[in-house]
Amino acid sequence: MIIRMKNIDKELVDWAIQKIETEYKDDVALLIGQVGGCKIPTDEQNMIFDFFVPATERGFQMANTFMIEEMGYDLFPIGWDRLEGIANIEEPRMIFAFVKGEVIYARTKEDKERFEKIKAQMFERLHDKVLMYGKALEQLGTAQEIYQTMLFEEKFGKLRKAAGGVCCFLMSAIASLNGTYLERGYMNLTKDLSGMTLQPKRFKELFTKLLDAKTAEEIRTLVYEMIKATRMLITQNHPSQSIKQEKVTDDLEELAFWYHEARYTFRRIEYYTSIGAAEDSYLLGCYLQIEFDAIQEDFGLEEMDLMGHFNSKQLADFASKAREIEAYLLAVLKEHGLTGHMYGNLEEFLADN
Repeated sequence: MIIRMKNIDKELVDWAIQKIETEYKDDVALLIGQVGGCKIPTDEQNMIFDFFVPATERGFQMANTFMIEEMGYDLFPIGWDRLEGIANIEEPRMIFAFVKGEVIYARTKEDKERFEKIKAQMFERLHDKVLMYGKALEQLGTAQEIYQTMLFEEKFGKLRKAAGGVCCFLMSAIASLNGTYLERGYMNLTKDLSGMTLQPKRFKELFTKLLDAKTAEEIRTLVYEMIKATRMLITQNHPSQSIKQEKVTDDLEELAFWYHEARYTFRRIEYYTSIGAAEDSYLLGCYLQIEFDAIQEDFGLEEMDLMGHFNSKQLADFASKAREIEAYLLAVLKEHGLTGHMYGNLEEFLADN
C-alpha cells in the first residue's frame, strides 16, 4: 500500500541552498532541480533538487543520500566535464535529466550562463544526423552484445534482466536515430516511442509480448526479433550521401593512404583465388570486409559487400567482386583528384621522389 507522504520538497531545496551558502559557497557552482524529480504520480510534483555542479574538488563532498520517512533522496554531483560529456551524447540515459534540469541556485551569473550554453550545444548535437546515426549504431551494438550473453544464460531471472537491458539500449538507439532522447529515462518506453517518427515494425507489439513471456526460448526469440527490427530501421535510414559528404570530403586523402596500403591485399586475393585456395581467400576476404565496413562509415562510401559473394567452389566470382570494389574505390579517388603517389614503374617513382 502506498502511503501519501507530507511534501517537504520546498524545505529540502531551502536546506540545500543554505548548506551551499554556509558551507560550500566557493565550492559549488550550481544546484539543479526538476519538477517532480521522477516521483510516482501520487506524490506531489513540485521542484526538488536533482544534482549539483561542484566548482572545486571540495565541492564534491556535499554529496549526500538520506531517507526521511519513506522517501529516499540523492543529492549527487555532476562535474563540468561530465556535463560536457552528456552534451556530447556520451550518456544518453542522462539527457532527460539535463533537459529537465532548472537552475535553482547559481554561485555566479557566469556559472548559470555556462550551464545554459552547454545545454544549447546538446540540442544542436541532437539535430546532427550523422552524429546521432553513429550513436544509434553504438547503442544497437551494445544491445547485440547483451543478447550474445543471453544465448548462454541459464538463470531465468538473469535472462529477463538482460532482456530488459537490450530493450533499453534499443529504445535509446531508436531515439538517437530520431534525433531525440528518452524523455522519461528508462520508464514508459513505449510512450516515448509513440511520439517518434521512425519506429521499428512491431516493436511495441514484441515488447508487450516480452512482458508476458514465460519461457527462456520465448524471451530469446522476442529479443532477437526486436533487435532485427531495430537493425533494419537503422540500416534503412542511413544519413544521405550529401549530408555525410560535407563532413568527409576533406578527409578523403586518408582514403588514398588506406588504398596504398590495401592494394597488395587485393593482389593477394587475386592470386589465392586463381590457385583455388579457398581458406586463404576466405580469410583475406574477411580482413578486407572489416576494412570496407570501416571506410564506408568513415568516408560516406557505398556499401561494399565482398563476403556476400564468397563461394568456396566458385572463387572466380569472389575475385571478380573484389576487382569491382577496387575499381569503385579508384573511381572515388580519381573523382577527387587523389591519384597522386601512384606510379606505373620505379623510374616514375624515383623521378618524383
